[in-house]
Amino acid sequence: MSYPPAERGRWAALTLITFCHVVGATAQYGINTLAPFYQQELELSRTQIGLFFTAFYSGMACLSFAAGWLADRLGVRAATLNGHLFLGLFTAAAALAPSFGWAFGSFLLAGLGYSFLNPASTKGVMAWFRRDERATAMGAKQTGVPAGGVVAALVAPSLVWFIGWRGALAAIGMINLLFGFFFFALWQEPAHEFAQTNRGSRHGEKLRTVFQVQSLVAVSFGTAVLLVAQMSLLTYVPLYLKETMGFSAYWASQALSIVQLGGMIGRVGWGMVSDRLFRGRRKIVLVLIGVLSVILSLTMSFMTRATPLIILLSMIFLAGLCMVGFQGVSYALIGELAGAAQTGAALGLVITANSVGTIFGTPFFGYLVDATDSYAVAWQALAGIVFVGILCLVLFLKEPKADLASVGSGS
Repeated sequence: MSYPPAERGRWAALTLITFCHVVGATAQYGINTLAPFYQQELELSRTQIGLFFTAFYSGMACLSFAAGWLADRLGVRAATLNGHLFLGLFTAAAALAPSFGWAFGSFLLAGLGYSFLNPASTKGVMAWFRRDERATAMGAKQTGVPAGGVVAALVAPSLVWFIGWRGALAAIGMINLLFGFFFFALWQEPAHEFAQTNRGSRHGEKLRTVFQVQSLVAVSFGTAVLLVAQMSLLTYVPLYLKETMGFSAYWASQALSIVQLGGMIGRVGWGMVSDRLFRGRRKIVLVLIGVLSVILSLTMSFMTRATPLIILLSMIFLAGLCMVGFQGVSYALIGELAGAAQTGAALGLVITANSVGTIFGTPFFGYLVDATDSYAVAWQALAGIVFVGILCLVLFLKEPKADLASVGSGS
């Protein structure tokens, strides 16, 4: 398809959005990357470390719908600026934590800021990209999240050697603060006529409401359990490698970059599979990802210190490919269900549901490990939870047909 000049700035817009996620994710994943370093000083259990992600996602859950609603009205630029300011300020505040309570409160408030980033960036992609490239573009911008995790996994442990874990966390916060102003200065909206085309007709929006609610509920639940798998993987892989596989704290944190690399490849790769191989179909791709995630979780439960290193690292990479790599496809589906004009609010609603799942699911994984002294039980429970979520998608998700989904996308 040939794009007019007004639309060719979409790749520059996508690059800026992607960097927004890279920077924001360094704060999010700094929590688990630095866990082996602050766990002893703050005298934390595995469950308490999981509760830090609960705090972060509680903040997201509290404000995601409102943040999405504001993104629909204020636009991408203002919403993103507010998100980075709050995220950066309270990530830096967490670096001052003398105890679990202080850190928990700081991560909770940081999550409020992060809640602005996904609705704003998804709205930006819906405005700039047509259906035939949308899942690929969503996946590309979502690579910024695991890329930020890679940056955190590679850089933060090294910073600890020079400025300690507190200095590393404070540096991540300050970078987020500065990037908010950088994004505000550089972001451009698409040309008026192209944006109007992508917003679509009122008739198209009314047609969506026929099946929108049931499908959004199904997507919310299905992606919530995949997100529980994602956050359990990212939170506990460093501790799993350290405690079960005998890695040092440094190399356990470094190995997290393999998970994030898999997630980066998966977010673009699954988007391309959805756009090209399955011609814009999203449901079948999400179900495939879920089935593979169940198999990989069960496989992880049977690995021991006798498992060859290459197999262990391969399983970690593939887990990242699936459990971290699904979000580009799911965000494209949400945008197509809701329509471009309501993307922010719809995504905010789904993120709220996802956050509730993560609030309970991530520490539950840690609780199972604490209670049974076994990661195998936790991996098996995770496989069962993901299976239920995928079954929900199979039974209740009604995917928009190409002709309806393209109403308002200009394709």
